[in-house]
Amino acid sequence: MFWRLLFLSLLCLSSGCSHSGLPPITASHGHLSLAMDAYLSDPRSYEKRIAQGSNLGQFSPFNAHEEGPSLELERDQAAGAFEEAVHVLKGEPHQEDLHRALRDLQAACDADHEKACQFLEAEYQRPRFQSGEMLHPRMLPGPRKRVRGNQYVVIVIECLLATDGRMHDCQIIEQGPESFTSDVLIQLSSHRYKPWMLAGHPLGQPYGLTFNFISGRQGSIQLSEKQTLEWARLRVGWAPKSASAWSNLAAQLAIHTPDAPDYLTALAQAHALAPRYWWTATEVAWRLSQVGQHAAALMTLRPVLRRSTMGKHPNPYVLETAAAAQFGLKQCPEALAQQRKAVEMLPADWLAPEKERFQRKLQDYQSACAAPPSATR
Repeated sequence: MFWRLLFLSLLCLSSGCSHSGLPPITASHGHLSLAMDAYLSDPRSYEKRIAQGSNLGQFSPFNAHEEGPSLELERDQAAGAFEEAVHVLKGEPHQEDLHRALRDLQAACDADHEKACQFLEAEYQRPRFQSGEMLHPRMLPGPRKRVRGNQYVVIVIECLLATDGRMHDCQIIEQGPESFTSDVLIQLSSHRYKPWMLAGHPLGQPYGLTFNFISGRQGSIQLSEKQTLEWARLRVGWAPKSASAWSNLAAQLAIHTPDAPDYLTALAQAHALAPRYWWTATEVAWRLSQVGQHAAALMTLRPVLRRSTMGKHPNPYVLETAAAAQFGLKQCPEALAQQRKAVEMLPADWLAPEKERFQRKLQDYQSACAAPPSATR
C-alpha cells in the first residue's frame, strides 16, 4: 500500500517542475491567463501546474480570505487616507487600528494612489510556515478503511491565524468524500506560523489552507481529462459553498472545455464566493467587456487590478482586460497605458499569435484614440 501526501498547502508547494511548454494557440483567454500566471512563477511549470493540475482552485493561504476594503475612495481622498494610515502605523496601534489602517491602505491603492500600493507591497507581509508536520491521516495509528485504487481527498479549512502564530476558530469549508478532518485539525493545532505583518506589527487575520491527499496503490496518479472534470463537478456537489471547488471547476473548464454549457455558471459562482481572486475577476471582466458592458467590467476588475499588477512581473492578461474596459469607456490615456504595459510584459518566448494580437490591439487603440472626437463617438 502506498500513501502519499501530495502537498500540505501552497507554502509547501515546490515551484520547480521537470516539464516545460506553453499552452496551445487555441487556448481560451482563461486558459492563457492561468498559463501566464504559472509561467511568471516558473517558466517550466505549465505542464504540471496547469495542463495536468488536478486542483486549480482558489485556495491560496496568502489572500483567499483577505477581506477587501469596506470603503471606496476617490483619487482626491486617497492621499489623505494613506497619510493617516502611515501615521497610525508609526505608533503603537491596537489590532483594530491595524485592521483599519490596512483597509485604508487597500482602498487608497485601489484608487490608484501609487504610494499606497508601494507601501502595501513593501510592508504587508504574508504568513510563513515555521514548524509542524502533516501526515496522511491513514498513516496515523488506529483502524483504517482499506482503499482500492487511488483516492483523492481535498480538505479546505479557514482559520484565524492569530498574532501568536497559532490557528484558532477553524471552520471546515470542504472535506471531500472521506472525512479526515479531525485528524488534520489535531495535527494543525501544533503548527506554528509567522503571522501576517503590517509595517512590523503582527496582525491577526483569517487564513485559508488546502490539503490535497492521495491514497491508494503505488503507480500513476495522473487523472485523465475526463476524470479531472468529473472530479471537479463532484467537488462542487459535495461542497457547494467552497470557493476552491468552484474556482477549480471554472479553471478546469477554461482549460479543457471552455465552450461547455456550465462554464459561465461555474465562473460566476466562483467569482461570487471569492470576488477578490484575480483570475475569476479578470475572466468575468473580460467577458463583460466583450459584450460591451465596460463599466461593469471595470467595476468587477477594480478590486484586484492594482494589487494584481504590482511587482516586477504583472500578468499581461489582467492588464489587457483593464485596457479593453477602459477603451470601451473612452478612457484613452488609461487604456493605452495598460495595453502598452501588457505588450511590454509579454515574455519573449510567449506564443507568437498572442504577441501579435496584443500588438494589434495596441495599434487599434492608438488609431482610435488619435482620431477626431467625432469619429470615436
